[in-house]
Amino acid sequence: MSEHQAERPLGGPIFTPTLFVLLAIIFSGAALVCYRLLFGLGAVSAMNDGYAWGIWKPLNVVTFTGIGAGAYAVGLLTYVFNRWQYHSLVRSAIVVGAMAYTLGGTSVLIDLGRWWNLWVTFYPPLYNLNSVLLEVAVCVMTYTAVLWVELTPPILEQASRWKYEPVRRVAKWGLPWVRKALPFVISVALLLPTMHQSSLGGLYMITPTKLHALWYTPWLSGLFLMSCVTMGFGAVVIVENLTSLNYRRRMDQRLLGRMAPVPAMLVLSFIAIRLIDIAVQGKLPYIWTFDFYSKLFLVEMALFLTPALLMLLRSVRKNRGGLFISGVLLVLAGTVYRFDTYLIAYKPTTGWVYFPSLGELLFSACLASTGIAVYIVMIKVFPILSGVPSRKKPTIVAQA
Repeated sequence: MSEHQAERPLGGPIFTPTLFVLLAIIFSGAALVCYRLLFGLGAVSAMNDGYAWGIWKPLNVVTFTGIGAGAYAVGLLTYVFNRWQYHSLVRSAIVVGAMAYTLGGTSVLIDLGRWWNLWVTFYPPLYNLNSVLLEVAVCVMTYTAVLWVELTPPILEQASRWKYEPVRRVAKWGLPWVRKALPFVISVALLLPTMHQSSLGGLYMITPTKLHALWYTPWLSGLFLMSCVTMGFGAVVIVENLTSLNYRRRMDQRLLGRMAPVPAMLVLSFIAIRLIDIAVQGKLPYIWTFDFYSKLFLVEMALFLTPALLMLLRSVRKNRGGLFISGVLLVLAGTVYRFDTYLIAYKPTTGWVYFPSLGELLFSACLASTGIAVYIVMIKVFPILSGVPSRKKPTIVAQA
C-alpha cells in the first residue's frame, strides 16, 4: 500500500465472542465501581496514607494516557513536520487516544475520595491556581473533548450515508463546518498534551526526599514528555499490526518502517539526557551499587535502548515481526519508567507497604476492556482505518 487509501468502515458482526468476553469484564468492573461509590475506596482498594494513589494514577492515568499519546505523536509528525504521508495513521491513533484519555479521566473520578465534589473542577472561582494537578486535570479534560471533536468527521461521513433522512441531512450540513474548524482544533490538540504530559513529570519535583536519586531530576517534565511520544509511536505500530492481523486489512509496512527512526532517535536522546543528568549531579555511583534500584534502573535502560537500536536497523524496519516487537518494547519501556517514577522508586516514610488489591486490578482490567471494545466498534462502524478491502456493513448479530 504505497499511497494513502480512503478510510472505510471494517464492517462485519459487532457482537463477536471477543466482544462478549470484554463486556463480561466491563460489567464486572461496573458492579465494582457501584460498590466503591457506595462504600468508599477502602472497600475495594489497598491504598493507604503512604501510597495514596496506588496503581490508579500510575496505570489508569499516567500509563493509559502515555499509550493514548499516539494521536499526539502522529499529529506532530503529520501536521507540524508536514509529513502528510502519515495521515492514514491519524484517525486510528485518535480513537485510541480518545478512549485512553476518557478512561483515565474516569479513573480519576472513581478514585476521588469525595467524588461528589467533582463539580468544583468546573467552577473556576474555587480553583487553587498554585496546583500542578489542577493544570493536569483541566488540560486532560479539555484534550479529551478535543480528541472526540477530532473524531466528528468520520462519524459525520458515515452518518451522511445512513438511510434515515434527518440524520443524513444534518451530517451533510455539519461536515463542511467541522472540516473548516479542524485546523484550530488540531492546533489545540497538539498544545494540550505538551502541557499536561510534562506536568505529570513535573508533579514529582516536590518529592526530592521520597523519589530515588536515579529517577529524581529537574528534567522530569521533559523526560515524561519524551517518553509519552515514544510510547505513542509504539502504540501506533502495535495497533496497526493487530488490526491488520485480525481484520484482513492491508498494513503499510513501508510507512511504519519510514516512521521508525523517529521514535528511535527520541529514545536515544531520552537515554542521553538522563545519563548526562545523572553524571552531572554526581549520581553515577548509585548505578553501580547493584541493589534493587540499580538493577531496576539498568533493566529500564535496556528496555529503552533495545527498541531504539532495533528500529535503526533496516532489516528490522522491513520485517513485520521485528517492528512489532520494537513497538511493544517502546510501550513497555515507557510504562516501566512511569511506574518506577510514580510507584516503585517512590518511597514514603518508613512503615508503609502497598500491593494492589484484586478490586484495583479488576477495575484497571475493566477500563482496558472498555477501551478495546469501543475501538472495535468504532473501526467497524465508522471510516477509521485505511487499507480496508471491502465495504461490508456492520451487523448487530452474534457470530457463531
